[in-house]
Amino acid sequence: MYIASLRGLDERACSQSDWRREAGCDYIAVLRRQMSPMSPSSRVFSFFALLLLCLSLLACGKPQPVERTELVVSVRPLALIAREIAGDNLPVHVLIQGADPHHYAPSVSDRARLERSLLMIWLGPQMEGLLAGQVNSLSEERQLQLLGATEYEYQGANATDPHLWLRPRNAALAGALIAERLAQLQPQQAELYRSRARDFSQSMASLQKVLDRALWAYRDVPIVVTHDAYGHFFGSAGVETRALGNSSGGGHGARAMLDLSGVGRGCLFGEVPENTRDRQLAEHLGLEYAALDPLGEQLGPDARYLDLIESLLAQARGCLSEISDQADQSEQ
Repeated sequence: MYIASLRGLDERACSQSDWRREAGCDYIAVLRRQMSPMSPSSRVFSFFALLLLCLSLLACGKPQPVERTELVVSVRPLALIAREIAGDNLPVHVLIQGADPHHYAPSVSDRARLERSLLMIWLGPQMEGLLAGQVNSLSEERQLQLLGATEYEYQGANATDPHLWLRPRNAALAGALIAERLAQLQPQQAELYRSRARDFSQSMASLQKVLDRALWAYRDVPIVVTHDAYGHFFGSAGVETRALGNSSGGGHGARAMLDLSGVGRGCLFGEVPENTRDRQLAEHLGLEYAALDPLGEQLGPDARYLDLIESLLAQARGCLSEISDQADQSEQ
């Protein structure tokens, strides 16, 4: 009876071609052949031992549920905002590092990471167009597109400018969206995420006032940017920027160059790393030159969103204050 049962168990457990069962199935076959001369008690013991082995092998073949605990964000500024909300509860991974978000295509490893993620946070196709197909393959609850999700402030910025993280009040709105989505995905932590979002919003309101006061002093200094990405940063303070390229990083147009040829003493802001082309362009237009870091690429690994804004302000003031001081001296 036991040998017959073992034979049936052997056939069921080993009928599927699975490398995880090969060794165990071979072992079953060998023992089954050796059980005939055994005593009845030995057969009973061997039968139950093999039964446990077969059940273990069958369990190995079952797919294990994927534990999703990681937030994936498109660019580092979103990671800085997300960490304000997630805290130490969830790790945050930046997908696009050291590359232009406007033209970044996801790699095979990026796609695998997205599939394993708890939530993918991005701005949208206006900013990271080549990510759209991969992000849209995720379920709706596991993707959060920030652009268009709420009413952001656009004072002084182009209505199509996707670089909304450069305005602290917009960062607070993004933080609230992230908190609500995490609250849906992890209801047991909902109040914690919402509390952090409220605290972040209060700190962003204060930071916005500090930033606007600091930049307002330079409202009369001509500012030229290599592409239209800084309206959210300067615009709230009433400081105007003139762009050589569009908000997606398009090239410098001849018409724009002609219009800016007589702009006067001011600053041309490119982006890190500093490069000879932008420096020569500034000289051609009679402007001082500085490189800004809107993506926070030069910040340390433990940086916070506050550090990003303070760093940008310091970089901008390094040029703007020099022009302002020269103007004051010429008036005296």
